[in-house]
Formats: sequence, structure tokens, C-alpha cells
Amino acid sequence: MTRRNKVRLAVSWWRAIVSGEWHRKFGEKPQEHDIAEQYHFDAIKHLIFESMMFEAAIEDFLTESNIMPLTIVYEDFIQDNEGTVMRVLEFLDIPGDHVKIAPPAFDKLADDVAEQWVQRFREESQREWENVRW
Repeated sequence: MTRRNKVRLAVSWWRAIVSGEWHRKFGEKPQEHDIAEQYHFDAIKHLIFESMMFEAAIEDFLTESNIMPLTIVYEDFIQDNEGTVMRVLEFLDIPGDHVKIAPPAFDKLADDVAEQWVQRFREESQREWENVRW
């Protein structure tokens, strides 16, 4: 699985590190975290780099092993859980005719703090840029 938006990936990862909340079952009450002041530019930047290096290592391994994987994109999976599961079944040559796909078991953890961190990182990253891209 990959994620198109590496900044959001890294912010989500950093949020989990500082809050200790890595997942939340669907319908559970969100834990209260006072983490807004724990934004850390260098930590998020490091996690972006780490995720890119990890993906590159996996791609190299798969290429060297002549393995053609099915790539699942997180953003697509979130938008179309059922369609993504059906693509996996098709890739594995498993008939999906009578498959019932359960709704996701976990809630999304992104919140206002995470969005503030994404925007702050974006702004700080491009502060000296002549041509701001995002």
C-alpha cells in the first residue's frame, strides 16, 4: 500500500507517535489528546523521508524478485473500500460474486490538529521557495 500525499502520511504517523493512538475501532469515542503544541517540523520531514526510503526498498526487492504486486493506494481505498477489495480478489483470481464486504472496522484518526500540522508543514517547507507548488 502506498499513499499519494506523503505529508499527510507523515503527519498521521507523527500524530500517532505523540498521542499513542494508532487506531480507533469504528464508533469508539475519540481519545482526548492535548497534542497541538507537539508539532515538530523535523520529525515530520524525517518521517516523509523514511516512508519514501521504505517504499523504494520494497520496490527494489519486488523488482529484483520479479514480483508484480498489486499496488493499493490509501486514498483510493478510503474512497472505495468495496471496490478496492474487489480489485484484490480479481488480482488473486478469486471470484468475488458471492463475497460480502464488511464496512471498515476502524475510524479515520485525522482531525483538526492533523490538518493544522499539514498546512503548517506545507507553509514552512515552501517559505523560501520562489514558486510555491502546494
